[in-house]
Order: sequence, then C-alpha cells, then structure tokens
Amino acid sequence: MNQGSQSSRSIAGLLHTLRDETTTLLQQEVKLATAEVSERATEFGKNALRVAIGGFVLYAGAIVFLFSLGDLVSVGLIQAGLSESAASWLGRALVGGIVGLIGWLMVAKAKKALSPENLVPEGSIRSLKKEKQWAEDKLQHSHESTT
Repeated sequence: MNQGSQSSRSIAGLLHTLRDETTTLLQQEVKLATAEVSERATEFGKNALRVAIGGFVLYAGAIVFLFSLGDLVSVGLIQAGLSESAASWLGRALVGGIVGLIGWLMVAKAKKALSPENLVPEGSIRSLKKEKQWAEDKLQHSHESTT
C-alpha cells in the first residue's frame, strides 16, 4: 500500500513539476516574443525614417531636374526662334503644366479607387448569398421530407 501512495505522490509531483516548468517556459517565450517584437519595431522605425529621408532627397532631386528640364525646353524654344524672355518662362511653364497634368491624373485615379463602392467585399457578399440560398434550400428540403 505504501508503494501505491508513493507512486501517486510521484505522479502528482511529476504533474506539479510539469505544470511549473510549462508555466515558466510560456513566460520565457512571451518575454522572448516581446523582446523580438520590440527589436523589430525599433528596426522598422529606423528603416521608415531612412525611407522618409530618401524620399525627401529624391523629391529635391526631382525639383532640380524639372527646373533643368524647363531650362532645356527654353533653349529649344529660343533655337526655334522665340525671344529669350518669352522662352525663359514658357519652357518652365510647359514642363510645370505637363507635370501638373500627370499629378492631377494620378490623384483622380487614386480618388476613384478610394470610392466607397470599391470597399464593398463583393466576393464575400456573393459567397454569403450562395450559402444563404443553400441553407434555405436545405431547410425547405428537410421541411418537405417531414411533411
């Protein structure tokens, strides 16, 4: 009888140890996951800052390039016989107008894509309607078979 109670105590002890070690393991896993998420969030923030700075530098470069392109168009207009004073502003105005038109088209397309109609989950709605019809058919079929 002593052996049976000793066996049950050792099983109870093993279960208790298993519970404690599992709890400790889960706590350590949560700490590790928290540390990893924190490290990745910090790295993500640094990379996002680098992207933003790169974007500003790219924007500055694009502005300088567009001014140069405007000057190039002005030179072409002068070569075509336009006066220097008129060609100076007209070259930049033409480049600015073209860039503005491209920007306007991009914004219009994006606004259309952001319309509320595009937020409706069409596939899910179709699927739910099919499932509703299937359930109604099953209900009607089971009702007919019972009567």
